[in-house]
Amino acid sequence: MSKTILVVEDDKSVQKMLQELLEGEGFRVVCEKDGEWALRSYESKPIDLVLLDILIPVMNGFQVAERIRKLPQGAGVPIVMLSGIYRGVNHREEARRKYGVLDYLDKPLEIERLLAILRETFGAEYPSPVAAAAERRAVDSRSPESFASPDSHAETEDVEAREKDFGRSVRRGSLAERSFAELLADMYREKADGALLLRRDKVKKIVYFKSGYPTFIKSNLLNECLGKVMVRERMISEKDCEESIRRMKESKRQQGTVLIDMGSISPHNLQYALELQLQAKLFDLFDWEDGEFQYNPASSAPPATISLDETTAALIKQGVLRYPLARLQRLLDRALDRYVVPHPDPLFRFQDMGLDPGEERFVGRLDGTLTLRQILDLGLEQARVYPLVYALLAAGMVTLETAASGGQEVAAAADLPAPPRPPPVPVRGRSASPEPPPAAGPEDDGERLATDRITTRLAETGGVPVPVLSGPDAPLASNLTAEERSLREQLAREIVELKKRDHFEVLGVSKNASMAEIKKAYFALAKQYHPDRLYAGASIEVRNLADELFNLVSHAHDVLTDDERRREYVKALTSGQKSGVSNEVSKILTAEGVFQQGEAALRKREYARARELFAEASHLCPDEGEFRAFLGWATFQSDPKSEEAVRVARDQLSQAISLNPKIDKAYLFLGYIYKAMNYREMAEHEFEKAIQCNPDCTEALRELRLINLARQGKKRSP
Repeated sequence: MSKTILVVEDDKSVQKMLQELLEGEGFRVVCEKDGEWALRSYESKPIDLVLLDILIPVMNGFQVAERIRKLPQGAGVPIVMLSGIYRGVNHREEARRKYGVLDYLDKPLEIERLLAILRETFGAEYPSPVAAAAERRAVDSRSPESFASPDSHAETEDVEAREKDFGRSVRRGSLAERSFAELLADMYREKADGALLLRRDKVKKIVYFKSGYPTFIKSNLLNECLGKVMVRERMISEKDCEESIRRMKESKRQQGTVLIDMGSISPHNLQYALELQLQAKLFDLFDWEDGEFQYNPASSAPPATISLDETTAALIKQGVLRYPLARLQRLLDRALDRYVVPHPDPLFRFQDMGLDPGEERFVGRLDGTLTLRQILDLGLEQARVYPLVYALLAAGMVTLETAASGGQEVAAAADLPAPPRPPPVPVRGRSASPEPPPAAGPEDDGERLATDRITTRLAETGGVPVPVLSGPDAPLASNLTAEERSLREQLAREIVELKKRDHFEVLGVSKNASMAEIKKAYFALAKQYHPDRLYAGASIEVRNLADELFNLVSHAHDVLTDDERRREYVKALTSGQKSGVSNEVSKILTAEGVFQQGEAALRKREYARARELFAEASHLCPDEGEFRAFLGWATFQSDPKSEEAVRVARDQLSQAISLNPKIDKAYLFLGYIYKAMNYREMAEHEFEKAIQCNPDCTEALRELRLINLARQGKKRSP
């Protein structure tokens, strides 16, 4: 039987590292980021050891350890404390004396020491990775019916219904001729929008793309339902899953919210489980060696709070790792005597595949001087080199040529230093900004909120104002939005700075630089400013800014590597001609300032003024979902008893969600509006989406608790 370790760590990178390490050893791993949920998980799950960081939110590690020791099942559980701050001997001794900790480890962790502690602690009961994998397979082999929620059945029906959207596909083919890995690369190269329908026997999946990145996937396969994913990954028990489905049917709430109320899963782990579910649906497609595909560029993804945010190349690598060696050999054997050459376009060559240092060194050797046969015969482990080489080929990071390449360009590019500060980067090929999509208001049991129903609701409730997010310390913007706002401003200012420089200064070379120096400088910047540095879920506005930044670097290279254009450019420089800052960049910088003024007005409850400012920011940047979300909220707050204000606010919030489905405040605001109208179920649905976007959205969590308490009160009343 596997042993379960509770990892309490708020640093995502450390948490992920520990989870992958421990699961690789065969442990069950439960991760929490704060003290409150650490205690809830400990009380509700059989925990065999606790890895406990000291500096965590809500309550610190010392407090958590003290509370665990007071629990009946916590007196003897092994606790290992972690800290990057409290390194003194006094802290270690106090932890051992007061909380009986097994050990006290400094960060960064010494992995071998941690594993040695675990081996000593569990002895003969140390788990086996083989046994853990067998447990997962046992869950997979079970019928999905007992794990499938009503939402899972609804998704199956939706995929069947949407199949008709692909009747006029612009592209179709066979997976036996074009693998799924190669299809993903095709979509990336074309920066495609739309959807792929993939069909094998009765199984159907729809993969949605945005600017060439896969962002969302739907499946008619019940075996990939959320409940089964959580049980297989041991995030919840089978009993918890069955109970959550029972309560879900009774209350019509989402399964994740029910599990949070049950104390079975934290908001952060729910978000992680939803991400795992998307990955499970996607990676299954790499196993398909036959089947059909159809591509429809007009099929747009539904607004989703969770998306596939990894790069296309990284997904290809992870998917190809599932290939059996015999399949990889069949795929590669047909080109053994061709030379493996880095792709000439930096956009494809420098994709982020998530390589480890050893893999990076291996890829650096692929300089165009070795054949595929020579590379595969280097004596490296076949289980590692075969999938890596095929993934590189499928993603288009390298190509196959009939002759060796001895160009200096390849050699220089292979030895590029890692950029000191890799900012998010552009998607090449800027497209015109689309008009804001038409609003699609949420529905109540399939019936839209008609005008007369809005009027009736406002009359019944009196337009009751909802809790106001306008105190001096109120967190107006979500975590994700704050990051994107910072990124938006950073990109705009970098463009302003680059526009002040000439092409030589942009590339960081002298005016008498040789062609080789220019190319080397360009490849270094192209690697630094690659589109994969920008996460796939960025808003249209941010992606357009990033495009402009990348294009500035590319344009400088194109001019300076053409002798005639370079002479003309130097002549223009001598005459004093300068580039100017684009109008779009000026608008964005202005809009950001206006938006901040709107936030200040909202905090002061000057709703009419806030609405004017948010409207101005939205006019300057019509593709920015955050601006439109706050415009909708200010519109409602400026006249909460007006049916017209409610209608306009709903439309603006729906548009905000269409532009950027990851803005938690858009769902929160919409939930507050439905609460004011006494549409409790609809309000609850929006609050659930808010915490899926941002598990730290405390306002939404509070509202969900209040709704649940009211529901329980109704049950108890005679």
